[in-house]
Amino acid sequence: MRRIGHLLPSTSLGAERWAAQICAPVPVEAAHPTARAALPEQLCGPAIAGGQEAELTRGAAQLAQAGADAVVWNGGSCGLHGLAHARAVARTIEATAGVPASTVTLGQLDLLARHALPSLALITAGSRESAGRVADTYVAAGLRVASVTALGLGTPREAAELPVARLRRLLLDAGTGDARCLVVAGTELPVAPVAALVERQLGKPVFDGARVAVHTGLKLLGLHVNAPSWGRMFISGAHAGVCCDTH
Repeated sequence: MRRIGHLLPSTSLGAERWAAQICAPVPVEAAHPTARAALPEQLCGPAIAGGQEAELTRGAAQLAQAGADAVVWNGGSCGLHGLAHARAVARTIEATAGVPASTVTLGQLDLLARHALPSLALITAGSRESAGRVADTYVAAGLRVASVTALGLGTPREAAELPVARLRRLLLDAGTGDARCLVVAGTELPVAPVAALVERQLGKPVFDGARVAVHTGLKLLGLHVNAPSWGRMFISGAHAGVCCDTH
């Protein structure tokens, strides 16, 4: 049995909610119970502050001890602070855990590049200001952000408990423009249960942080899941890109 370590911020639910269900067809499990670090959602960047680096290292070491074969940072800091920060986080984890590592933001950007999707509709759970900073990261990567939807939710729990029916309507509204895909920043919003339906209705892929975290971990291990009910990323034979940026 191979193990993916999902390194989560202290307040996050993240990919934990969906990983076991999505990965059911393959011999993969989450590296529990040490898949959480006492880190804030938003690490300082682009450099990593000393205290936060120590905690990131501690979490990575715990995941290595739990037998993780790959590690994915689930925090939203990489979207806020850009590619230099994302690469620094991945390098720090790899140096400690001794296994391949990546971040949700690197996974999302690589999927967009591999699919040749030059424009996106961005959806975030937080404030308009933080959404603007995330949008800057995608623009700096050479992409066009066609629209930004900031839900203005105050806590990860608010995002995680957003009614799925309401979220589906929000995603459909956000995807009506000329963007080629939807990118949902962060891992808290419960996109996973409705992603396949939204993709069918819009005819566009949806790359939310939680499912991308799972996809990224699988690809770090050279695996792919055939689970169409969880969306286009999890259809065997589909061109789904690879998981991580070179760092």
